[in-house]
Amino acid sequence: MQVVLKKRVPKLGNENDVVNVKVGYARNFLFPQSLAIPATKQALTHAETLKVKMVQKMETILENAKEIADKLKGLTITFKKKARDEKLYGSIKEADVVDALVSQHKLELKKEMVKMDEHLKTLGEHTVKIELTEAISAELKVIIEAE
Repeated sequence: MQVVLKKRVPKLGNENDVVNVKVGYARNFLFPQSLAIPATKQALTHAETLKVKMVQKMETILENAKEIADKLKGLTITFKKKARDEKLYGSIKEADVVDALVSQHKLELKKEMVKMDEHLKTLGEHTVKIELTEAISAELKVIIEAE
């Protein structure tokens, strides 16, 4: 059965993709969850027009992401926090990194773009990954000094 996806479904496709699925999967999962609609002529033409617009939008997003990635290369953020020995009282979270980028470098990012294995809890130099898109990412140097 052919369906048009209304939202991104992992391991199946992206929004407005036309995919073949089993009837039971469509009827019992995709349709009740509002993830897909049956592939009628009207739905197919509508999906194609939306897909063209989405491709244009994605191209502009990729261009902007490349510009931001170039700006992030070589940037350093410095925090001054209270610490005992090498351990901080508290930690540096994703939101703290975003706030510091705004205040120190005038770059606005979403908190979800900052990828950290764990919050930063020690003094010194750390590297934080910034994922702008699935394909474009940059690394940011974070220096934490004692107050």
